[in-house]
Amino acid sequence: MARVLGWIAVLILAGLAPASAQSPEEIVRWMYTSLSAPPDGTARGLAYLTAPERRRDYLSRDLVQLYDANDVNSDHGDNLATACFEPGFEIPGNDYDAAEIARSLNVTTEGDTTRQRVTARFTSFGEPAVIHFDFVVEDGFWRIENMGYPGWDISDVDCAPRSATGTGGAAGGSGASYCYRRDADDFRIYVDAGGVADFRLESWQANGHSCFVQGKAQPNANGWTYRDQNGGQSCQLELGITPEGGIRLGDAGHACKMTSCGQRAVLDGLTYTRAEQVDCTTLPPPAQY
Repeated sequence: MARVLGWIAVLILAGLAPASAQSPEEIVRWMYTSLSAPPDGTARGLAYLTAPERRRDYLSRDLVQLYDANDVNSDHGDNLATACFEPGFEIPGNDYDAAEIARSLNVTTEGDTTRQRVTARFTSFGEPAVIHFDFVVEDGFWRIENMGYPGWDISDVDCAPRSATGTGGAAGGSGASYCYRRDADDFRIYVDAGGVADFRLESWQANGHSCFVQGKAQPNANGWTYRDQNGGQSCQLELGITPEGGIRLGDAGHACKMTSCGQRAVLDGLTYTRAEQVDCTTLPPPAQY
């Protein structure tokens, strides 16, 4: 009966429960014990947590950007020779004994209510392994911020994605430009030789409410970061290149919305796809405000 209940818990976490419902230690325990679940075609372990459709629930924003950039560079895993890191490092070696990992798994946690390090110790084919996972509270939920093993951390990886338009790195290339049109939305990004992006966004949303924001954004691992302080309100807007070559905005806590948008308009999660990208030279002069 205990074994049955254990598998029910595994299946619930794998298929239903969001990251916010689990503690860091529970997430790490599931990550390793799920490897010995009966095969059904569903991703297990870290591969499940870091899948593109799921990683924003389990990873910090910085780690999401790193994984997104790695997807771009490796052609979504089809070309590991160009990848910044190879997924699967949570288990040393090219193969593993899932049953032995589950039997030998020992998980310890240290930290406080905002930051914790969970360390997993186990053996596979008799070889010991020690892997750590650093969690932080982000937007009220536990998210993995860093992970690695003695002598290596994924946060040390420098991964600038290849340009969505083939003009160099995401934040590189003199004269690089990215423009998007969708209905009445107008989004323009012009990148100088130093990688700094001069951008302008006008977005019309529900019931005629709109967002307007413009400025200079500094390059990061997967696009650019814009920071501003308007009327005492600190605003940080992420302009991230998506795996398919579009742009997705991140506005944590909706701070930029408060100074740049109408009541029913938002910036966080606003995405412009590669199909909506246009030649910047074809756009009319922007409206003046």
